[in-house]
Amino acid sequence: SRTQPTGFTRNAAWITGLSSATALAQAPDGRLFVAQQGGALRVVKNASLLATPFITLPVDPNGERGLIGVTLHPQFASNGYVYLYYTTAENGTHNRISRFTANPANTDVALANSELRIADLPALSSATNHNGGAMHFGLDGKLYVAVGDNANSAKAPNLADPFGKMLRFNDNGTIPSDNPFYTAPPTLIDAIWAYGLRNPFTFAVQPGTGRSENPLVRDGV
Repeated sequence: SRTQPTGFTRNAAWITGLSSATALAQAPDGRLFVAQQGGALRVVKNASLLATPFITLPVDPNGERGLIGVTLHPQFASNGYVYLYYTTAENGTHNRISRFTANPANTDVALANSELRIADLPALSSATNHNGGAMHFGLDGKLYVAVGDNANSAKAPNLADPFGKMLRFNDNGTIPSDNPFYTAPPTLIDAIWAYGLRNPFTFAVQPGTGRSENPLVRDGV
Protein backbone atom coordinates (compact mmCIF):
# COMPACT_ATOMS: atom_id res chain seq x y z
CA SER A 1 0.00 0.00 0.00
CA ARG A 2 3.04 2.29 0.15
CA THR A 3 4.32 4.34 -2.77
CA GLN A 4 8.04 3.83 -3.20
CA PRO A 5 10.34 6.88 -3.44
CA THR A 6 11.50 8.21 -6.79
CA GLY A 7 14.28 6.05 -8.22
CA PHE A 8 13.14 2.87 -6.50
CA THR A 9 11.21 -0.01 -8.04
CA ARG A 10 9.05 -2.50 -6.18
CA ASN A 11 9.90 -6.19 -6.28
CA ALA A 12 7.50 -8.36 -4.31
CA ALA A 13 9.41 -11.56 -5.03
CA TRP A 14 11.60 -12.87 -2.21
CA ILE A 15 13.46 -15.98 -1.19
CA THR A 16 11.82 -18.39 1.24
CA GLY A 17 13.35 -21.32 3.11
CA LEU A 18 16.06 -19.46 5.01
CA SER A 19 16.28 -19.80 8.78
CA SER A 20 17.77 -17.15 11.10
CA ALA A 21 19.79 -15.41 8.38
CA THR A 22 22.50 -13.27 9.97
CA ALA A 23 24.62 -11.83 7.14
CA LEU A 24 25.04 -11.99 3.37
CA ALA A 25 27.58 -11.25 0.67
CA GLN A 26 27.02 -10.85 -3.06
CA ALA A 27 29.33 -12.42 -5.63
CA PRO A 28 30.24 -10.63 -8.89
CA ASP A 29 27.97 -13.03 -10.80
CA GLY A 30 24.97 -12.02 -8.68
CA ARG A 31 24.85 -15.01 -6.36
CA LEU A 32 24.08 -14.29 -2.71
CA PHE A 33 25.91 -16.14 0.04
CA VAL A 34 23.66 -16.07 3.11
CA ALA A 35 24.85 -17.09 6.57
CA GLN A 36 22.36 -18.88 8.80
CA GLN A 37 22.93 -18.73 12.52
CA GLY A 38 22.65 -22.52 12.79
CA GLY A 39 25.84 -22.99 10.76
CA ALA A 40 24.80 -23.33 7.11
CA LEU A 41 26.04 -20.93 4.44
CA ARG A 42 23.31 -20.92 1.80
CA VAL A 43 23.53 -19.81 -1.83
CA VAL A 44 20.84 -17.92 -3.71
CA LYS A 45 21.38 -18.36 -7.45
CA ASN A 46 19.18 -17.12 -10.29
CA ALA A 47 16.59 -16.01 -7.71
CA SER A 48 16.38 -19.49 -6.16
CA LEU A 49 17.71 -20.88 -2.89
CA LEU A 50 19.93 -23.86 -3.66
CA ALA A 51 19.10 -27.00 -1.71
CA THR A 52 22.73 -27.82 -0.89
CA PRO A 53 24.53 -25.34 1.38
CA PHE A 54 27.94 -24.01 0.36
CA ILE A 55 29.12 -25.42 3.68
CA THR A 56 27.59 -26.39 7.02
CA LEU A 57 29.69 -25.78 10.12
CA PRO A 58 29.16 -27.19 13.60
CA VAL A 59 28.46 -24.09 15.69
CA ASP A 60 27.16 -22.96 19.06
CA PRO A 61 24.01 -21.01 18.05
CA ASN A 62 22.97 -19.90 21.54
CA GLY A 63 21.93 -16.28 21.96
CA GLU A 64 23.79 -14.22 19.36
CA ARG A 65 26.38 -16.90 18.62
CA GLY A 66 26.59 -19.13 15.56
CA LEU A 67 27.55 -18.44 11.95
CA ILE A 68 27.29 -14.65 12.07
CA GLY A 69 29.60 -13.21 9.43
CA VAL A 70 30.48 -13.71 5.75
CA THR A 71 32.41 -11.81 3.12
CA LEU A 72 33.99 -12.67 -0.22
CA HIS A 73 37.49 -11.88 -1.41
CA PRO A 74 37.67 -8.98 -3.90
CA GLN A 75 38.99 -11.51 -6.46
CA PHE A 76 36.42 -14.15 -5.54
CA ALA A 77 35.65 -14.75 -9.22
CA SER A 78 39.18 -16.10 -9.73
CA ASN A 79 40.22 -17.47 -6.32
CA GLY A 80 36.88 -18.56 -4.77
CA TYR A 81 37.78 -17.34 -1.27
CA VAL A 82 34.92 -17.09 1.23
CA TYR A 83 35.54 -15.76 4.76
CA LEU A 84 33.32 -16.79 7.67
CA TYR A 85 32.99 -15.73 11.30
CA TYR A 86 31.46 -18.41 13.52
CA THR A 87 31.22 -19.67 17.08
CA THR A 88 32.83 -23.04 17.64
CA ALA A 89 32.82 -25.22 20.73
CA GLU A 90 36.12 -26.79 19.72
CA ASN A 91 38.66 -26.51 22.56
CA GLY A 92 36.30 -24.26 24.50
CA THR A 93 33.57 -22.04 23.09
CA HIS A 94 35.00 -19.12 21.11
CA ASN A 95 34.59 -17.23 17.86
CA ARG A 96 36.71 -18.15 14.85
CA ILE A 97 37.57 -16.36 11.60
CA SER A 98 38.31 -18.72 8.70
CA ARG A 99 38.77 -18.70 4.95
CA PHE A 100 37.21 -21.38 2.76
CA THR A 101 37.68 -22.00 -0.96
CA ALA A 102 34.91 -22.73 -3.43
CA ASN A 103 35.21 -26.01 -5.32
CA PRO A 104 36.50 -25.16 -8.84
CA ALA A 105 34.30 -27.95 -10.24
CA ASN A 106 31.19 -26.45 -8.59
CA THR A 107 31.62 -23.03 -7.01
CA ASP A 108 28.26 -23.33 -5.26
CA VAL A 109 29.90 -25.59 -2.66
CA ALA A 110 33.13 -25.42 -0.67
CA LEU A 111 36.18 -27.46 -1.53
CA ALA A 112 36.57 -30.20 1.07
CA ASN A 113 39.17 -29.54 3.78
CA SER A 114 39.88 -26.04 2.45
CA GLU A 115 39.48 -24.20 5.75
CA LEU A 116 42.31 -21.80 6.57
CA ARG A 117 41.96 -20.63 10.15
CA ILE A 118 42.85 -16.97 10.30
CA ALA A 119 42.16 -16.34 13.97
CA ASP A 120 40.76 -18.09 17.00
CA LEU A 121 39.50 -15.41 19.36
CA PRO A 122 39.73 -15.88 23.15
CA ALA A 123 37.26 -18.05 25.03
CA LEU A 124 33.81 -16.55 25.49
CA SER A 125 32.25 -15.99 28.87
CA SER A 126 28.80 -17.29 29.76
CA ALA A 127 27.34 -14.20 28.06
CA THR A 128 25.95 -15.18 24.67
CA ASN A 129 25.54 -11.65 23.29
CA HIS A 130 27.85 -8.98 21.82
CA ASN A 131 29.78 -11.21 19.43
CA GLY A 132 30.10 -8.72 16.55
CA GLY A 133 30.69 -10.73 13.39
CA ALA A 134 30.72 -8.26 10.48
CA MET A 135 33.49 -8.61 7.88
CA HIS A 136 34.39 -6.61 4.78
CA PHE A 137 37.39 -5.98 2.58
CA GLY A 138 38.63 -2.42 2.35
CA LEU A 139 39.90 -0.76 -0.80
CA ASP A 140 43.39 -1.52 0.51
CA GLY A 141 42.71 -5.24 0.02
CA LYS A 142 42.77 -5.91 3.77
CA LEU A 143 40.17 -7.92 5.67
CA TYR A 144 38.40 -5.93 8.41
CA VAL A 145 36.62 -7.92 11.11
CA ALA A 146 34.35 -6.46 13.81
CA VAL A 147 34.52 -8.21 17.19
CA GLY A 148 32.04 -7.55 20.00
CA ASP A 149 32.98 -6.94 23.64
CA ASN A 150 31.45 -10.24 24.88
CA ALA A 151 29.07 -8.14 27.02
CA ASN A 152 32.00 -6.79 29.05
CA SER A 153 32.48 -3.07 28.39
CA ALA A 154 35.89 -3.05 30.10
CA LYS A 155 37.32 -5.09 27.22
CA ALA A 156 36.56 -2.56 24.48
CA PRO A 157 39.21 0.06 25.45
CA ASN A 158 41.79 -2.54 26.54
CA LEU A 159 44.49 -2.84 23.87
CA ALA A 160 45.68 -6.11 25.38
CA ASP A 161 42.34 -7.76 24.51
CA PRO A 162 40.87 -8.30 21.00
CA PHE A 163 37.24 -8.04 22.19
CA GLY A 164 35.38 -4.84 21.33
CA LYS A 165 37.67 -4.09 18.38
CA MET A 166 37.95 -3.82 14.64
CA LEU A 167 40.68 -6.21 13.48
CA ARG A 168 42.64 -5.93 10.22
CA PHE A 169 44.29 -8.85 8.42
CA ASN A 170 45.96 -9.62 5.14
CA ASP A 171 43.83 -11.88 2.96
CA ASN A 172 45.96 -14.89 3.92
CA GLY A 173 45.41 -14.30 7.63
CA THR A 174 48.74 -12.69 8.42
CA ILE A 175 48.77 -9.34 10.23
CA PRO A 176 49.75 -6.19 8.29
CA SER A 177 52.85 -4.51 9.68
CA ASP A 178 51.26 -1.07 9.17
CA ASN A 179 48.50 -1.76 11.68
CA PRO A 180 48.53 1.05 14.27
CA PHE A 181 49.49 -1.11 17.26
CA TYR A 182 51.72 -3.60 15.45
CA THR A 183 54.83 -4.95 17.14
CA ALA A 184 57.01 -7.84 16.04
CA PRO A 185 56.62 -10.73 16.35
CA PRO A 186 52.88 -10.19 15.84
CA THR A 187 50.16 -11.73 17.98
CA LEU A 188 46.40 -11.44 17.65
CA ILE A 189 46.26 -8.09 19.44
CA ASP A 190 48.53 -6.66 16.73
CA ALA A 191 45.57 -7.09 14.38
CA ILE A 192 43.71 -4.29 16.23
CA TRP A 193 42.78 -1.45 13.89
CA ALA A 194 40.20 0.39 16.02
CA TYR A 195 38.93 -0.06 19.56
CA GLY A 196 36.20 0.99 21.96
CA LEU A 197 33.37 -0.87 20.21
CA ARG A 198 30.41 -2.51 21.94
CA ASN A 199 28.69 -4.84 19.51
CA PRO A 200 29.70 -3.99 15.93
CA PHE A 201 27.61 -6.66 14.25
CA THR A 202 27.60 -4.71 11.00
CA PHE A 203 29.48 -1.93 9.25
CA ALA A 204 30.04 -0.72 5.69
CA VAL A 205 32.90 0.45 3.50
CA GLN A 206 31.98 3.51 1.46
CA PRO A 207 32.48 2.88 -2.28
CA GLY A 208 35.04 5.13 -3.90
CA THR A 209 36.58 6.57 -0.75
CA GLY A 210 37.08 3.32 1.19
CA ARG A 211 35.94 5.06 4.35
CA SER A 212 34.51 2.75 6.98
CA GLU A 213 31.13 3.94 8.18
CA ASN A 214 30.51 3.88 11.92
CA PRO A 215 29.64 0.36 13.08
CA LEU A 216 26.23 -0.17 14.62
CA VAL A 217 26.70 -0.95 18.26
CA ARG A 218 23.21 -1.70 19.48
CA ASP A 219 22.18 -5.10 20.77
CA GLY A 220 21.25 -7.78 18.29
CA VAL A 221 22.58 -10.42 15.92
